[in-house]
Amino acid sequence: MKKTLNWTSTLIKEKSLRVNRLFPVACLLPPASIRLLLAACLLSLVSVASQAQTDDARYTTLLARLNSLKAEATQVEDLNAITRLGRAFAYYLDKGYFGEAANLFADEGRVVYGVDGVYTGRDRIKELFTRHGGGSMNAGPGLPFGRLNMHMHLQPLVTISADGRSAQARWREWGQLGNYKDKAEWSDAILENDYIKEDGVWKVREMRYYINFVAPYIGGWASLEPAGRDWRSPISKDFKPDQRSPLNYKRFPEITVPPFHYADNKSSIMTPPPVTAMPKRPDDALGKLEARADQEALKLARVHAVRAVENLQAMFGYYFDKGLWSDAADLFTDDGTWEFGQYGVYQGKASIARGMTVIGPEGLEPGQLNNFPMLQPVIHVSEDNSKAWGRFRSDVMRSVDGPDGMKGQWGGGLYENEYINDNGTWKISKQHYWVTYWGDYDKGWVRDGIIPVDQASTEVPPDAPPTVVYESLPHTYVVPFHYNHPVTGEPHDDMGRLARDKAAGKNVR
Repeated sequence: MKKTLNWTSTLIKEKSLRVNRLFPVACLLPPASIRLLLAACLLSLVSVASQAQTDDARYTTLLARLNSLKAEATQVEDLNAITRLGRAFAYYLDKGYFGEAANLFADEGRVVYGVDGVYTGRDRIKELFTRHGGGSMNAGPGLPFGRLNMHMHLQPLVTISADGRSAQARWREWGQLGNYKDKAEWSDAILENDYIKEDGVWKVREMRYYINFVAPYIGGWASLEPAGRDWRSPISKDFKPDQRSPLNYKRFPEITVPPFHYADNKSSIMTPPPVTAMPKRPDDALGKLEARADQEALKLARVHAVRAVENLQAMFGYYFDKGLWSDAADLFTDDGTWEFGQYGVYQGKASIARGMTVIGPEGLEPGQLNNFPMLQPVIHVSEDNSKAWGRFRSDVMRSVDGPDGMKGQWGGGLYENEYINDNGTWKISKQHYWVTYWGDYDKGWVRDGIIPVDQASTEVPPDAPPTVVYESLPHTYVVPFHYNHPVTGEPHDDMGRLARDKAAGKNVR
């Protein structure tokens, strides 16, 4: 408030000095002229006071906007910091730096490890991950010869609290584990984490580790049998937890949906609304500052939108994994479209949810795995922050019901999607998943292991045929890029290069 008063008084002083300089001249004028001059001076001072009040209001508004921009910039920085923290944790597990992993936690941090139990404090957390990673408490950081302990932490969905002091995030973990000449395993888990900001540094307060499965490489996840009543890991029986686990669930092949921390909170996909037109500002010093604030606000909103769109696609992926078709469809605009491989196009939320049942029933069925991680995003936002485009990849882990029971499958493909900023909330307006290949788990993606792309369903017919007819591996198709080359600025030729190679007699199919 003091600054605004100073701003006003400075303007009045400048005008008053100009009036004072007129008084020596006024003494030489006739009385009537003096009265007119004094009246003009008084009007000038009233005008100055009025202008000062206007400028004072503009200054106050601008100051509030700058503080709001600072808070929004801090939120974006916090989102990035928490994402880095989660990825750093996984890199430490990979190489057996279990002490470094534990030091990412707060002093009284906790790990709720599946149904094993709760481990509290950095020392206990360090020993927990050392034992599970095959390390040694006495040999220092690193893994023993022949040990593989890969933990890929993917698809972060981060939500910051309103006061900026705490946060939550959901992660997907895809693990490759084993010992040389002994065993090779896959693992799958969901992490729901709580974070706290202490002295400006983000730390993990609680990690809830929902182990979905640890499966042998031979046979894979489709070969797993239902777990018994007590499926705690052998490690928990030797390394007793501090408390019993509050997580009571069944692992795959049973279908379990770990609770979503964002179920009733859409703040992670919200940004400022789109800008229809930049306001015209006065051509004075304060007006130029206001115009610059407009530009900076729009720039920051577009940066924030990139994170919101990535969160939105991650949110879709977590619903899609578990066959929550209605929840996934609710992330679309009312007239949004969903196109998957050669299934055709489904339009509108109800039709999209109906179309997804081609993959399986709502909630899936026991033994069905439908993991579609949302990876490697390339996101662009329009200049006015009203639209966005995103390219993602999915390296898919599936098990599907076949004539001889559940069969494991690999899959790979690309998303090219469009998004709309609906008054500050981002929604999917067009989602298109382009299938690169499907492959049998045991046979891989060569020869007779290749599975042809599925065609449109006759039982759940689409609203329109596929927008593009193509074939998956061994055929080659270049999914059109929504963006130009990042360095040269040149548009991509998409299928043009392949067509020219084929015309030249090169081995292209």
